[in-house]
Amino acid sequence: MASKCPNCGKVLKFYNIKAECPQCGVSIPNFNWEARLEEDNRVAEEKFAALYRTLNRLKFSVIGNRLRVARLIMSLIPAVGFILPWATVVSQKSTLSFDLLGLFTDGESTISFFGILFKNIGSVISAMGAEGFSGPVSFIMLGFVFVLLSVVAIVVAFFLPFIRFKKSDTNAGWIVDIVSILFAGTGAVMFILSASEVSGAEFTIGTLEFADASSKALWGVFVYILLLAVAMVGNILVSKSFVETDEALEKVRAEKVRLK
Repeated sequence: MASKCPNCGKVLKFYNIKAECPQCGVSIPNFNWEARLEEDNRVAEEKFAALYRTLNRLKFSVIGNRLRVARLIMSLIPAVGFILPWATVVSQKSTLSFDLLGLFTDGESTISFFGILFKNIGSVISAMGAEGFSGPVSFIMLGFVFVLLSVVAIVVAFFLPFIRFKKSDTNAGWIVDIVSILFAGTGAVMFILSASEVSGAEFTIGTLEFADASSKALWGVFVYILLLAVAMVGNILVSKSFVETDEALEKVRAEKVRLK
């Protein structure tokens, strides 16, 4: 699109390289500079106002009052459950414990099991298929997977105040908490059901061989579910609490700036 003189509207050719218009002589770069400067200031103020609204809303959503700070802490509490013992499989040959760091149980910890599973995922799935997804390997693996899904869900729930900060009264947090509790509860049921299937059985999970095995759900998975419930209560209380308007939040920010 060809350039035009802002004063007289003459179409400027590529060879019109001077600052002045060849027809009316006005200085094109300096034409109406005060109005353009005012427009630039107006646009800049609008952008800063939008930025302040975003930052105000983000801060309020995460740590805007004591209840929201408490919710953030309550959402972190389930992380304690990550290191607790969820279940264990004991046999004459191998011992597998779903205890993240192996602090509470003996044998292969959850971390070391991840490495074994990663290298042997194909054989594990084949073993589950061979027993019709209802044998000892299947119940153990399903319990493991469901608790892992619960961990993923609670991590998502923790970050939701940052992700959905524009809707400070969102119900998404406690809904995801419920999903996490359901996953953890299903995992606990799988571990409980595995006890009868595993008892005295002989099977292999990856490179781990089990003979005359026994398994049981441990106290950690139930404590973890309780901690998830605590996080859910925090999100429910926040979703029902008062939400400040953008105007009120901006007044608070402006007052703090003034006092500085």
